[in-house]
Amino acid sequence: MSRYISIFLLFFGIIFLLTFCKQKTDYTDYYIIPHFPASESDYYQADTIAGHFHVPFASREFDWAEHPDGKIEMRTNNIGCRNDQDTEIKKHNNVKRIIITGDSHTDGVLNNSESVAAHLKEIFSKNYPYLEFEVLNAGNGYYGTQNYLGIFKKFLPYQPDVFIVIVYTGNDFLDGLRIKTENNRMENPERPHGYFDKLWEVDGLYSGFTGQYLNQVKFFETFPQYVDTALTIMKDNLSEINNLCIENNSQFLVLLLPSKIDTEPETDQKRIDEVFEIMGYTNSHIEKNRSIIIALSKWLSQQNIQFIDLNDSFVHSDKEMFWKADYHVNHYGHYIMANQIFQLGYFNDLN
Repeated sequence: MSRYISIFLLFFGIIFLLTFCKQKTDYTDYYIIPHFPASESDYYQADTIAGHFHVPFASREFDWAEHPDGKIEMRTNNIGCRNDQDTEIKKHNNVKRIIITGDSHTDGVLNNSESVAAHLKEIFSKNYPYLEFEVLNAGNGYYGTQNYLGIFKKFLPYQPDVFIVIVYTGNDFLDGLRIKTENNRMENPERPHGYFDKLWEVDGLYSGFTGQYLNQVKFFETFPQYVDTALTIMKDNLSEINNLCIENNSQFLVLLLPSKIDTEPETDQKRIDEVFEIMGYTNSHIEKNRSIIIALSKWLSQQNIQFIDLNDSFVHSDKEMFWKADYHVNHYGHYIMANQIFQLGYFNDLN
């Protein structure tokens, strides 16, 4: 009898090891190194699924001259989302749960009540009073599409009815390459001598230009052969999110968020002209960046992935959509994004 027990235990052990090794391999293939400055450890922490995520119950308050109140307070809830209310994993009956992720533009340089998530909850609640809506803001700074995929996996137990990714087209293509190289999944191309000089010069003059726009433009100007690679990375991650949404009965939506330079340069023309003169740039550089966005839009259409290109709605707005201080989308831009999402007609079939 002991012999049979030994054989059984040996067989079970082999099965366990094979299963464990497969899980370990899958985890290693997916793992994303956390990416945030040590100086921001009060706001971000490492996350084994998404790379990094907000610290729960974090709070930041600072003066902001452009804001109507002259200041902004950024807070996270019990699970690290940019929401004022705490979140339970269990989704109650009659609750529609929407999860929004993106980079620092989605995270928002604004109060929680001014975010696209807060506006969307207010709009949906007003139009569907018989339903309860929970709209979670899972945006984080320093994110790319690999992190967005991680967010869906992280929040899968929360059973989202709708999952929304806001792609910031001013730097998310470059961030996909950065994440790939940081995690040793592709070689980081060596920058030529003096590559960063003008970028640092601009960054020293005006906050926001380099990180929110110029880094990406400069990289693809120097390494045009990486445009297709960046698009492939983004397509692969969005495609996987789409497949996971289908498997888990979640609706998937992509928002393509343009930059201030793409949509409202006239509101800061003097500084933009100065920066472009330093960099040696013309409108053709804007058009090249826009061509990458158009290529992504065509692919999304071909894949039947629902998306909104926010470019036109931002261009035709009668109000500024971005802060001048750092070129992040402002409180009114978040309101416009929420309205654009609502117009798609989610939950109309429940009327």
